Amino acid sequence: MTVIPAQKQKSESTLTKSPQNRLGNLASWIVLIATVLISASFILSDSGVVPAHPMDQHFAETVDLHLTRSQGQWTFHYPSLQNSGGITSSLIAGAYKLLIPTTHENLNWHIRIFAMTTYLFSSFLLFRTFIASRSLQILAYLIIASSGFQFLQPSSDLFSGTLLSLFFIGVTARWPRIWTSFFLATFGLCKVDMILAAIVLAIFWYIWEKKSKQSHSERTLVFTLFWLAIFLMPGFILQGANPLGGSRSTIAFLSAYAEFFGYHQFQGLSVGSDLTKAIESSQANIFGGAESFVEIVRRHPILYFDFVGISAARSLPNIVNVFKFMLIPIVVVYLRQRDIKTHRFLLWGSLIAAACVILPAWLVIYLRLRYAVKIAVPLIAIALAGSLELSRQDRRYVRLAWACGIGSILWQLYWFRDMAMNSHWK
Repeated sequence: MTVIPAQKQKSESTLTKSPQNRLGNLASWIVLIATVLISASFILSDSGVVPAHPMDQHFAETVDLHLTRSQGQWTFHYPSLQNSGGITSSLIAGAYKLLIPTTHENLNWHIRIFAMTTYLFSSFLLFRTFIASRSLQILAYLIIASSGFQFLQPSSDLFSGTLLSLFFIGVTARWPRIWTSFFLATFGLCKVDMILAAIVLAIFWYIWEKKSKQSHSERTLVFTLFWLAIFLMPGFILQGANPLGGSRSTIAFLSAYAEFFGYHQFQGLSVGSDLTKAIESSQANIFGGAESFVEIVRRHPILYFDFVGISAARSLPNIVNVFKFMLIPIVVVYLRQRDIKTHRFLLWGSLIAAACVILPAWLVIYLRLRYAVKIAVPLIAIALAGSLELSRQDRRYVRLAWACGIGSILWQLYWFRDMAMNSHWK
C-alpha cells in the first residue's frame, strides 16, 4: 500500500478542484489529442508500405508470430535481439498484426501511428508525473511534439522511448516492482544496444532503493533479470532463433567507416554508388578480412581511433540538433544538482540512460537523431522540473527554461515537415 503524504494529497486535491487547473488539465488533453491527430495525418501522407531491407523499419513486415505446421513439424520464428526490431519491438509489431487486420499496402501506417501514439502519450504522462506546473507540462510536451521524433523510423526507437518513460513513471509512482521491471527489461530488449542501459539502470534502481531503505530492494534486480530471461529464453529453445546471433555491431561499424572515409577518398572506397561494395572493400582491404568488431579494434587500433574521432565530430552536432536550446537548462540543472531535492532518481537515471545510449553509438557508429529519441523525454522533464525548483531561489531559472523551450519549439517547427518526410534518414 502506498502512503501519500498529506501535503501531496492537499496539492493534488487543489489541482483537481481549482477551476483554473481544471481548465489547464482540459487544455493539456486537447493539445495531446490535436498533436496525435496532426502527426497521424503526416504519417498517412507518406507511403503505407514498409520499407524493404536494408532499411531498419523492415522488421515490421518480416516479423511473423504465426505458429505454422509443415511436413509434420511445428515452426515458430521467434525474433532475434540482433535484428533491427530487437525482441520487444518485433513482438509488439507481430502481436499487432495478429490482432489488427492489415495489408501490405497499409502496414507501415498502422505500426508508425501506433508507435507515435504510445510515444506521445507516455511523454505526456511522464511530464504530468514530474513537472508540478501545468503550463510547464504543456511546454515540455510541445517541445517533444514539435520535434518530429514521433515520425522517426525504425519504430523500435519510439517503442524503446515509450518503455523507458513508463519505467521512470513506475519507479516514482511506486507501481508494483514486477511491472516496473517489466518496462525496464522490455526497454532493454527493443534493440541490442539498449540491453546495457537496462542492466545499468536496474543496478542503479537497486542501489537507490537500498539506500532509501525500501524493503525487499533486491527484487528490483531479481524481477528485471526474470523478465530478461523470460524474453530471451525462447530464442535459445526454438529452432533458428538465437537471440544473440548476428553481427550487427560489425555491420554498423563498417557502414559508418565507409560513409565517413569514402567521401574523402580520391580512389578506393566509393559509397555514393554502392554502400555494400564499399563495406566489403573496407573489410577486405583495410581491415584484413576481420570478421568481428572486436577483431577490427584489436588488430587495427590506430585506424579505430581515427574512426572514433570522426564519430565524435559527427555525433556532437546531432546532440545539439536533438535538444536545441534545451541543452542550456539541462546543463544548468546538472551544474546546480545539489540544489535539486526532488525527482533525484530521474535526475541521475536519465543521465545514466543518456550515457548508455550515447557512448555505444559513438564507439561503434555515431549518434543519430533517432537514437536520442529514447533519452530526450526524461532529460527535458528533469530540465524543466529542476528549473522550476531552482526558481524558488531565483526566478531567472524558470524564465530561462521558458525562453529555451519556446526557442526550441520555433526551431523545430521550421524543420517539422523535413522530419516527417525524411524520417528514414535521421
